[in-house]
Amino acid sequence: MVELTEALARSRCENFLINPERTPTSWGNILHAHVANIRLIRQLGNATKICMHASNDMLVREGLAKRLGTGENFFNRRTVRPGTYWRFGQPALEDECLSKLRQRFGGADVIGSQIEGSCYRADLLFEIADIISGIPRIPPRTLYPREEVWFSTLANALGAFPAGCPYIFSEFHRFDRVFWKVLRRINPVIGTKSAASHFIRRVIEFGMIKTGFHRINTGWVDAIAKNDIARLAPYECLSDGNNVWRVFDRHGLFGVKRVPRRATSPLRNYIDAMARLPEPLSSITISNSGAK
Repeated sequence: MVELTEALARSRCENFLINPERTPTSWGNILHAHVANIRLIRQLGNATKICMHASNDMLVREGLAKRLGTGENFFNRRTVRPGTYWRFGQPALEDECLSKLRQRFGGADVIGSQIEGSCYRADLLFEIADIISGIPRIPPRTLYPREEVWFSTLANALGAFPAGCPYIFSEFHRFDRVFWKVLRRINPVIGTKSAASHFIRRVIEFGMIKTGFHRINTGWVDAIAKNDIARLAPYECLSDGNNVWRVFDRHGLFGVKRVPRRATSPLRNYIDAMARLPEPLSSITISNSGAK
């Protein structure tokens, strides 16, 4: 941690705080890293809102502070139902720990939300973190990104309603839109319950990922930086098979994911070159799990 702090200081980076608490950050095991960050933010005692980010998303447009000032919570209110095309939907529905939490709130719905660019009232996240910290750390039967379900599910169960959606545009929105169109065609043919049909879907998914058609490029960065509604509007809502949900708000996007983490990445350098002095975020605090 000392080495990292010194490296950041040499780069004249001052707007950071490293959490001394070490937690696992492997895929599917990031939930408690966010909870640890929330715990540290609570100890500092100076936050009214907490925003969630990853190390491979970047802001590309000014005006975020003003946007966050228009409401208290920003997350997707995406109800997850059996039969969803979302790969992690069924694992979330079968998660015994989450099921017990939902029962405590009268059988609350499973609500999915993109974690990057979501923002919650600090006292709400403090309450959610206490709930999560108070239950045993039992892994789900099938590994999935719990942070994309637990925060939004518990926020909804506690009566919070989002003023808007997350402000980061992810490449996965474009990928899912195309992949799920494929599923609508092949599922009636290959079925949905057999090991063979599962294998076929994973092969198709892997092949589509390898094409890279969905990757964020400078064109998408420019579209969001310029708030190009004509290009962005077709991606505003999405159907995951049995539910239509709002991905982002029109005029409400300020960043992108995924940006390669390499310092020499042309896309990262392109976005860095766009940067101006950061606007003051007042008492809004950023939680970055350091992974994803």
